[in-house]
Amino acid sequence: MFSSIGWPEIFAIVIIGIIIVGPERMPRVVEDVRAAVFAARKAIRNAKAELNGEFEEFEELKRPISQLASVRRMGPRGVISKALFDDDEEFLDSFNPRKLMEDESSAQPARTDMPAHASDSASPKNPAASFSYADIYKKHTNNDDVL
Repeated sequence: MFSSIGWPEIFAIVIIGIIIVGPERMPRVVEDVRAAVFAARKAIRNAKAELNGEFEEFEELKRPISQLASVRRMGPRGVISKALFDDDEEFLDSFNPRKLMEDESSAQPARTDMPAHASDSASPKNPAASFSYADIYKKHTNNDDVL
């Protein structure tokens, strides 16, 4: 409690106390101060215990409100997918276009040998092989007027 008070300060307080109170009444004053400190500690301890009991009830009320706030942050699509897939994160990540786009970009190295003719790049040789979710996602995010 008095960790910041050192021995010189305590000595100064005792000397001032002896001068002001007197050596005869000093033991009685020390007992009174000691009793006041213990009473203050007991009152603080009781107040903490009472407040902790009240805060437990507050936490019970706070929990549903925080769950409602997290549902609001998810949006309708997130709530429905959470209810349907019951927090199956791995299954939901397989349909996440951002994750698919990141996976494809990390799997494909950057091309340096681009064809020189525009006609070669305009018509792919195998249309099924050129399909990717990343392209759809890029087109969708670039067109703001779609929705």
